[in-house]
Amino acid sequence: MRQRFWVLAVLILLLLGFTSNLMTVTVQASPSQAIAIKQAGVKIASALPNPTTAPSNTEVPAERETSWYIPGWVDDMIQKVDEMIQSFKDLMSGKLIKDAIEGLVVLLVDELMSPLYDAFAQSYLFTPQIAEIALVQSGWSLFMIIGLVLLFIGISWLTFKIIQGKKDLGSLLKVFLVCFVATYFSLTALNIANVGINWIASKMFEGIIGTSGIAYEGLEGQQILKAMIVGADGITDAAYAAQTLGELTVSTSGGIFNLLSYLLLVVLPLYVVAVLKTLVLIFMAILVNLWITQSAYTGKMETLLGFANLYLRTLLVGLICGLHWAVFVKMQTDYGEGEGFCAALGIPPIIFAILSALTLLVFFFFFWLRPLMRAVQHPVTLNGAQVLDSVGKWGERTSTSLDSMGKRMGSEGVQKKALSMQEASKRMQQAADRMRTQRSVGKDKLASSLSGGLSESVQGIAYHEPEEWLSEGGQIHVDALQELEFGESEIKSSALNISEVLGDEGFRSVSLLKAPVAQRKLLTEKLSTLKKEYQEDVQWDERTGELILAGPTLDMLPQLEREGFDVSAVREGMYKDGAFVDLNGTAQISLLTDSKEAEHAAEQIKEALPLYTQAKLPQGKAASAYHALQERVDEYPWVKDLLLEQDVLWLPDDHLEEATEVLEGMLAQTTRKIRVNFPRHSRFAASMIADWERSGTVEELAEVLQLAKDESHAYIPEEHYSEFQKKYESYRKDRIPYWRAKDGAVYVIKDRVPVNYGQPPLDGLDMGSFEQLQKEMLHRHERQRMKESQQANPAKAQDVAKAKAKGQVK
Repeated sequence: MRQRFWVLAVLILLLLGFTSNLMTVTVQASPSQAIAIKQAGVKIASALPNPTTAPSNTEVPAERETSWYIPGWVDDMIQKVDEMIQSFKDLMSGKLIKDAIEGLVVLLVDELMSPLYDAFAQSYLFTPQIAEIALVQSGWSLFMIIGLVLLFIGISWLTFKIIQGKKDLGSLLKVFLVCFVATYFSLTALNIANVGINWIASKMFEGIIGTSGIAYEGLEGQQILKAMIVGADGITDAAYAAQTLGELTVSTSGGIFNLLSYLLLVVLPLYVVAVLKTLVLIFMAILVNLWITQSAYTGKMETLLGFANLYLRTLLVGLICGLHWAVFVKMQTDYGEGEGFCAALGIPPIIFAILSALTLLVFFFFFWLRPLMRAVQHPVTLNGAQVLDSVGKWGERTSTSLDSMGKRMGSEGVQKKALSMQEASKRMQQAADRMRTQRSVGKDKLASSLSGGLSESVQGIAYHEPEEWLSEGGQIHVDALQELEFGESEIKSSALNISEVLGDEGFRSVSLLKAPVAQRKLLTEKLSTLKKEYQEDVQWDERTGELILAGPTLDMLPQLEREGFDVSAVREGMYKDGAFVDLNGTAQISLLTDSKEAEHAAEQIKEALPLYTQAKLPQGKAASAYHALQERVDEYPWVKDLLLEQDVLWLPDDHLEEATEVLEGMLAQTTRKIRVNFPRHSRFAASMIADWERSGTVEELAEVLQLAKDESHAYIPEEHYSEFQKKYESYRKDRIPYWRAKDGAVYVIKDRVPVNYGQPPLDGLDMGSFEQLQKEMLHRHERQRMKESQQANPAKAQDVAKAKAKGQVK
């Protein structure tokens, strides 16, 4: 009976539940429940960054409907039954297991990433303020005191030597004083560099992301990493604050794969970069004073060069990391709005962020990590010499490209800059080579100063004159436009045609007589007796001696000749208002009066008749230019109007300007100038050219030679180069090279020894500073010694190996 009762009860409950679904009365939630539902809805929506949408199989539960007469406990029981059924469906479909695994992975990833956020917040976007770190302050202070004490000892010793009369130690004293000041302000200088790079980064972030009013320095580690996934909203929208980085990443298209890829290929590698960058800066800031002191005592500037190179690269690594972050935040923001490169391709920016992070790590290896490892291998010098050598090689490559660009553009200035850069790059490489022997050379120079040069004799240091007195430093190519010269304009038409055409324009046929000076007064008296009716046909100018006869007065010429006047210089032509065209010989326009009427008449002639101007070209060039232009009729229609008469080219005046431009371009020639380098540090080139100008024998060569202000090099046209070499060798052959020391002493080299000559030789060559010569000779000696040592060591090793082999045989 009881079993039947329970079965009946269950059937009644199911029936009631079925009937409740048919009713349309909605159960209203309480206000607090409604707010909770809305908040949950916002949270879920914000977890899906636009344009990523929720999966299609996600079902949103509908509001339950029940009848007014159903008890609440019955409705709760039915809801629980529904939940059990849904859970069973999820279990059978695998969704429950998937959600469990996904939740576990997200939990583990969030726990793993939590300790990394502080490093991202403090040192990823901006360089840490190392001067404010207590460890740095205490460590730097300790080594600053040590450095100042050592430098003070060095300064005191040098001052004592200078007081004793060792004036040449003054330069060393200056180095110690500079290092003394640099030691005290070193941390301040490093901090200024940090502040500057951070200011640049902040301005770039605002420009790239397009936001203002955001304190990027105060961003948390999670915000920095979230922004690369959801864009600028990850910084500005508070809705994302409730989600962890793992939850936010897994909600994007790609799920766990994106999460693990982002963790392994972006977060962890960039975390290592951020931490390593900070540690390098801290370590360098603490020990900077030791490197400054070491540079002062050894005179090896390569240490400071290596320090500056490594510190600058570390700062740039931080700036590049920040710019990489800003770029992909901007890309993700645009993608969320359906704009930009990624939206056009339909690929989420997080994929590009992962790939670009790998590229960035490869770049960091070559740009920063490898130089860092090399500096660690040379902790004393920080590999500064190699840095300078690399800069010199890159400069040489850049100068080659710049020279090529200058030749293509025809720019003489660019080519000169390129050759100067090339020479400076070579000197950098030479300076890097000298840095490697600088310590030994510094000791040798100090010993030479203290011993008066005797130590050099003991070591067998030999002095030599320059091995090359003149060397080529390259060429520059300049396109020189040849200015075209012209003859007088002529009318290219027959005399009969000229008479007919100009007659229609109101011109008259006249005779023009050029009277001799001695007969002009007599001719004036003769013309005063003419009848009045003839005076309109006669024009006479006693000042110029020009007599124009027209109409019936043309018969006056034989009469004038019979009366003893010279009428041999008479010309027939057309005349109007002071403009005359000669028909006897060359049909040219002559203006007999300086008036507007004459100019207007000349313009009438030019419009009515074909006027041509002779182009004065070199012999044989006229025909070549004419035939070359005939092939370009389609490009220049006026070419068909050109005239070639007896190897003379005539240009139509209507197109004279354009034809001149084209011809000058065709006649342009490429001239070459050769750069010649004089011996380094020499100062005799200007006086040599002045001597040439005074002598007057090579005046033309002196005019075309372009000497640099520092007298290190000159530019000579290629056609004068051979002459310059002969004159240069002739000039220096019988002269004595001399060097001047800081104390005023003049040295010449005799038997590979510098000898104090007292005064500059009368016929001498000023070779510049003796101290520079001394450095070069000491460096050369040290390099030779190292080379011999390297050659001897392999020989000794071979002898030892042979001895061991003989012992084993025995």
